[in-house]
Amino acid sequence: MFAMIIEETGGPEVFRYAEVDTPAPESGQVLIRVACAGVNPADWKNRQGHLAQFRPYVFPYIIGFDAAGVVAAVGEGVQNCKVGDRVFTPTNHGQGGQGSYAEYTIASADRVAHIPPSLSFAEAAALPVAALTAWQGLFDRGGLQSGQAAMIHGGSGGVGSFAVQFAAHAGARVAATCSTPNVDYLRSLGVERVIDYRSEDIEAAVRQWAPDGLDYLMDAVGVSTLPRGLDLVRAGGTFVSIPTLVDDGDITAAIAAAQDKGVNREFSIMDDNACATTLEEIAGLLQRGAISLPPIKEYDLRDVVAAHEVLQRGHNRGKLVLCVADIDAC
Repeated sequence: MFAMIIEETGGPEVFRYAEVDTPAPESGQVLIRVACAGVNPADWKNRQGHLAQFRPYVFPYIIGFDAAGVVAAVGEGVQNCKVGDRVFTPTNHGQGGQGSYAEYTIASADRVAHIPPSLSFAEAAALPVAALTAWQGLFDRGGLQSGQAAMIHGGSGGVGSFAVQFAAHAGARVAATCSTPNVDYLRSLGVERVIDYRSEDIEAAVRQWAPDGLDYLMDAVGVSTLPRGLDLVRAGGTFVSIPTLVDDGDITAAIAAAQDKGVNREFSIMDDNACATTLEEIAGLLQRGAISLPPIKEYDLRDVVAAHEVLQRGHNRGKLVLCVADIDAC
């Protein structure tokens, strides 16, 4: 098969289009012919070597967590999908497997969800990492409840745009921060209080909107952009950070400071084990129109360098997707 590989960590220029062996599914695994691969901030950090603390780098190395395509083969014991099914998944890349910037990729069956008929491959590829990260940070670890005052710091990004919608759908009052060009976009997603960090003081705006303090705060950007976030959360509330790997501060000290104030402090890294059920629930929300997809910008697989340059600059609205193969069109 052909794939975008790297043979060393570094900048976007290390990508190379090359032919490598096609993987074969083992017991409990699914081989997916990739139509589209999602691009996430973790990908450029992976490319630069920041994930070495979590997994070994074995070269040639294929990056990419998110994939959407069709089942090409299944291993022994797989019962939830069959050859030809349209599926999406975060793949096994997080567990050390090769990624989705390739014509074929492997995923454990419990990570593979079916794509609803109304979703394209590109739309499905935009979901797994961003949507699961938002869902788990809000509900599985954050315990967000209906009626609570919640703020998403970084509401227009991939994770944030899902988080604001999940929170509103769950019945929370939602505030979110963004830059000026994204104010109207967040309002269109149902955000009650949009805070333009370029023209407003975030702390003052939050205190006016939630005088008793936030019940829930998600920081999807980084500690340096919200250095006094803990002060915005009431005692008994929850403060969830989505680790950036490059701007997380002193995590041990942050947890201790929150304990002193009586705030539940979580650093929420996506867990993709047995995530198929959650992915299909999220896809169902999309199909019913309860939430909407963020804007998606598509690139050809060979244009991965340009996609990574855009992603690494930051302030990108929505999701980037690589079109790998024209399976009924991406």
